[in-house]
Order: sequence, then C-alpha cells, then structure tokens
Amino acid sequence: MGNAEPPESMADGYGRQQRAVQAERAVMTLMTVPAASIAGMVFSLVVSFALPIGLFIYAKKKMGAKAAPFFIGCGVFFVMVVMLEAAIHRIVFQLAGEALTGSVILYAVYGGLMAALFEETGRYIAMRFLVKPMDFPNAFMYGAGHGGVEAMLLCGVASISNIASAVMINSGTMSAQLASLDAKKAADTAAALSALWTTPSLTFFAGGVERLLAVVLHVSLSILVFQSIRKKSRKDLLNAYLFHFVIDSLAVLLSAVASVWVVELVVALVTGGAVLMAKYACMEE
Repeated sequence: MGNAEPPESMADGYGRQQRAVQAERAVMTLMTVPAASIAGMVFSLVVSFALPIGLFIYAKKKMGAKAAPFFIGCGVFFVMVVMLEAAIHRIVFQLAGEALTGSVILYAVYGGLMAALFEETGRYIAMRFLVKPMDFPNAFMYGAGHGGVEAMLLCGVASISNIASAVMINSGTMSAQLASLDAKKAADTAAALSALWTTPSLTFFAGGVERLLAVVLHVSLSILVFQSIRKKSRKDLLNAYLFHFVIDSLAVLLSAVASVWVVELVVALVTGGAVLMAKYACMEE
C-alpha cells in the first residue's frame, strides 16, 4: 500500500501519455511541400525584392533620377499606411464591428476609399513638398520606392517565412520541433502549416504577380500625381485617387467570388488602364 501510486499521479501520467500521443499525431500530419509550391514562393520573393531594386538602378542609371525619391516613397508608405491608416482601421473596426467586416461590399468600398485617401494624399504631399527636383525621372523613382517597400513588406517577408517553413518541413526539422511542443501547440502549428501543402502550387506564384502589378500601378499613379502638380491639373490627381480606389475595391469584391487568377486578370486590366492614363497625361500640355 505504501508503494502504491496516488490516483492524482496516475492521472497525470496518463494525461502526459495522451498529450504525447496527440503531439505525435500532429507531427505525423506534416506532409511534403511540393517543389512547385516552393518555386512559387521563391518567384514571389524574387519579384518582391529584385523588381524594386532593379527599378531603382534603372531610374538612377538610365533616367538620371536622384536616389532620395525612392526612400521618400518608402517612408511615406510606412507613415501613411503602416502607421496612420492602420491606426484608423483599428478605431473603425472597433466602432463598426460586424456591420463593416460582415459585408463584403461595405468592406471593399471602405478599404478602397481608405487606401486611395491615405496613399494618394501622402503621394501628393511628398511629391509637392519633399521630392526635389520634381520631374519625370524622380516621379518614376518615387513610385518604385512606394510600391517597392509595399512589395517587400507584404509579400517578400511572407515568402521568406513560407520558404523557411517549407524547407524545415521537407527536411524533417519541423517534425522534431513539433515533437518538443505540447499537444495543443503542436496541433495548432501543424494546422497552420498545412496551407503550405494543401494550397495549389500555382497560387504561390500569384503573390509575385500581384506585387508586379502593384509596383507598375504605383509608378503610374506617381506619374499622374506628378503631372497634376506640373500642370496644376486636378483631373490627373482625381484620376490617381479613382484608379487606386477602383483597383483595391475590385480586388476585395472579386476575391469573395472568383479565383485568385481571375482577380489578378482584372487587376492587370485596371493597371493597364492606369498606365495608359499616365502616358496620356504626359502627352497633354
């Protein structure tokens, strides 16, 4: 009797055994991430970093642009979007709650309006008062910086994380790490990682395509804003606001009812319209 294990200890031992079994099951759920998916992640990573850097070099070497507008564009995006717009979102979401987030249409309109308001206003202020001299090469450089830092932060960082996780899963390192966690954490982590092998491989290429289009859009909008300042034209400035609102709203709306590639096709068409509008603005006196 004196050597008998207390009931509590027996229960604890059984609980530990069950948690160990659950953790082992979580580890066993890890599957190999397809090579095509990893290729998509690498593609998106390269686009997110190489495109802005390539445009920076091109604008500086071939167009004679200053380096400063690129970094001004980066700074304006961070201040206007990462800091100010994000702060307003938190307040609005707390006040509106499900009334806003529960309606795709309202959420799309709200998101498009906020993106256009903060980014185009920031673009105008920067190009009106900070970018010197304010000419076409520097407007191009500003757009590369604004769109480039967005690509790096939104897609580039996520791609790095996805690639690291995929390599760890395929090498078996991730399984060893999950085995050291308690059952709940191991199961939650495995569930989150499952997107890496359940998501269609082509979808991982979409992030890079989206960022490519976004950078082209930002360069085009920067040229429109530049022309609005140069010609004192409200029309070109309003067009910049309008294109930004339309493309962001449509992306949200279509994401709810169509595949990612249909969304990217529509975004490409609208971006093409922005490019043509910027080209037309440059031709006008």
